[in-house]
Amino acid sequence: MAVWETLALVILILAMPAGLIAVVLGLPGTWLILAASVFYGWLTGFAIITSKLLLVLLALAVVAELLDLTLGLWGARRYGGTKKAMVGTMVGGILGAVALSPMLFGFGTIVGAFLGAFVGAFSMTYLEQRKMDEAMRVGWGALLGRVFAMVFKGAAVVTMIGLDIWAIFFAQGS
Repeated sequence: MAVWETLALVILILAMPAGLIAVVLGLPGTWLILAASVFYGWLTGFAIITSKLLLVLLALAVVAELLDLTLGLWGARRYGGTKKAMVGTMVGGILGAVALSPMLFGFGTIVGAFLGAFVGAFSMTYLEQRKMDEAMRVGWGALLGRVFAMVFKGAAVVTMIGLDIWAIFFAQGS
């Protein structure tokens, strides 16, 4: 194995846990893993990380990111939120993640995104309808949507890592 191939493999192996940690912290770790996979594939002539595998990884990354963007909105809508509540969910999630990111050793980003989605949906619904129970229900829906988004995105990253590991260590003889 050439020096560049070894370096690319080290980068890919380091990108895997970094991508997983990034997702836990609310960052786009899917793209980090995909970029490292493309780099390794390119340096090895796509013999190990093939173009077919890269397309699968790309599809997983795109679906994970789309779910991450939309499930909080879906949760707010599913629990009776209006378009304003959906905007509150998105804005609150972003502001909460940014505001709390320095806290809890980076895990504040997750807590902030969850709480921000809840507060944003709750606030907009309450301002519109002046009904506490309805605002709580919509806020809860937004929070559940964010939780589901994190679970799905985490599962996508674990799948991406598993596919890369399989290709590198087990599928070479196939």
